[in-house]
Amino acid sequence: MFCGLTAARLYGLPVPESGDLDVALPPALGKHPEILGIRVHRYTHWGRDDLRRLDGLLVPRPESLFLELAIRLSRIELIMAGDQLVRSWTSVAAIGDRLSQVRRRRGLPAALAALPQLEPETYSPMETRLRMLLVDGGLPRPVANPHVFDDTGQRIAQPDLYYPQALLTIDYDGSHHDRDPRQIRQDRETMRLLALNGYLSLRYDARMILGFPREIVSEVRNLLTERHH
Repeated sequence: MFCGLTAARLYGLPVPESGDLDVALPPALGKHPEILGIRVHRYTHWGRDDLRRLDGLLVPRPESLFLELAIRLSRIELIMAGDQLVRSWTSVAAIGDRLSQVRRRRGLPAALAALPQLEPETYSPMETRLRMLLVDGGLPRPVANPHVFDDTGQRIAQPDLYYPQALLTIDYDGSHHDRDPRQIRQDRETMRLLALNGYLSLRYDARMILGFPREIVSEVRNLLTERHH
């Protein structure tokens, strides 16, 4: 079966590129030939219940894959991949149930540490980075992708992140926000409606998130203090 980063890419998860295919073989096959471009793994602990077919290919179930990725990925990479797993393929509770059945396995401490941070309402890896930047900076965990409303109950926006008590919305601006004229008009109208209804909007692009994390945390912290209702 396909495993590791190869299986993660088959699930559509945001994981680092790898030139090798990760393939798992049952121990009963004995010695295997070394093949350029194929990384062979031995699965000695997992049974058929840990496997599934994805587009006809045998891969680990999402819950087991999360544990495997905890060996290969950094903490933030694991949370980004986990966000997409619980959004599209499984749930935080199901992963937790699987981890509770495991004892003394490589990757288990990292998987258990990352599990409480997973967010099924996250739509992109950069949203995950922005959320974790704030959380790791000591700020409260924001609400992910809620609907916000005007005084009449009309929905006016769905920000990536939201602090309700401060009426503070935070969004990640991907490149299409600067290039697509329709998106630009929509963003302007959304920001106008938010401002008219007492919300404050912050927008950060990848350059800011990756290059100036401390500045973002400081800005958000100051605004939370000023606007706490």
